[in-house]
Amino acid sequence: MIEAAVGQDGANRPDDVRTVQWLLLRIGIEPGGIDGIAGPRLTAAIRTAQDRFGIEPDGRIDPGGATLARLRAAPARWDDSSDWPQARKLASLHPRFRPRVAAVIARLRAERFRPVVVYGWRSVAVQERLFRAGSSKVRFSFHNAQTTDGLPAAWAADLVDERWYWREPDAHVFFRALGKAAKAEGLIWGGDWKFRDWAHVQGRPNGDLAAVRRASGA
Repeated sequence: MIEAAVGQDGANRPDDVRTVQWLLLRIGIEPGGIDGIAGPRLTAAIRTAQDRFGIEPDGRIDPGGATLARLRAAPARWDDSSDWPQARKLASLHPRFRPRVAAVIARLRAERFRPVVVYGWRSVAVQERLFRAGSSKVRFSFHNAQTTDGLPAAWAADLVDERWYWREPDAHVFFRALGKAAKAEGLIWGGDWKFRDWAHVQGRPNGDLAAVRRASGA
């Protein structure tokens, strides 16, 4: 899962650091950014986890070590990802999907819109709540896609203009521009569906959902 040590005196390879940051956030410990950068805040977060697990708090996670094993085995305690900062929402997208969403955002900013991500990844528990409220037609969506270790890797994102959100008529001008920008990047826009999901873009066709769910272990 990680190739080298992370934290105090670790090699701190960016991909490994991001994995550890997500693992900490997954159990409700704030690691700072999900940015692949190891600093004092991450080391402190690792020590917090080690204290919780009854492990010597050395601020370091080693491949095959006890801290990593406990982090992977601990039950998830995700907060509501709609409250995450923008950088974290973007980080929660699948690595092959993320740059295309970033390109959509850049296109929209060039047209003087002010796009923000409302949802990138979200937990299955939040998805179930949206389903029961009638806000979603499915119990598992591309928003819920994750790695086999349960870390965010969403294939969907919901974007709005921060000035209007869903308020008409201005919001509709933004959503039309969103659809155009998304399709220019080879993405699927929910505004084209019978069940209009104006803010929604995704990186895989609906026919792939069952395969994505299996790969996510959900």
